[in-house]
Amino acid sequence: MKKLQQVSDIINKCVSYIGMVIFIILIVACVAQVFFRFILNNSLSWSEELARYCFIWMHMLGASLLIEGSGHATVTAILDLMHGTLRKIVDIIIELVIFFDGTVMLYAGLKLAYSSRTNLSTALSVPMWCINSSVAVGGILLMFQAFVAIAMIVSATERKEDKPVL
Repeated sequence: MKKLQQVSDIINKCVSYIGMVIFIILIVACVAQVFFRFILNNSLSWSEELARYCFIWMHMLGASLLIEGSGHATVTAILDLMHGTLRKIVDIIIELVIFFDGTVMLYAGLKLAYSSRTNLSTALSVPMWCINSSVAVGGILLMFQAFVAIAMIVSATERKEDKPVL
């Protein structure tokens, strides 16, 4: 279990660093576009496309980090009333749904990347499969994080607050 958590931590750290680099590129592209358009009155043709593609990749990578950190928006009114085994079962079902979503993203992302393998982006002339593969990568990361979460739930020992109050 510790090995799986260590692998998860390494992957999350790499994804975080990649996300930070992508975010910096996104900010620089947006600032450059504003500067060139409004100060120099000469708009850049490529900066909007670069920012859009950075945003897509950042979104797909960031979704897995939110899964790992339980950062997605949730409504826990009913979940908070559950304890013990019932809570574990519901938590596992939730993670299985996330895992299934990741498999759908992986399948659809691979199909999308394959179908766009010969296309180039308009301004940057980047192969579109590089952009569209972000969906498949996001799906793999979601599946991995859901798997880790299920393993953590199954291996967790019962906490004091999970014990029924008599």
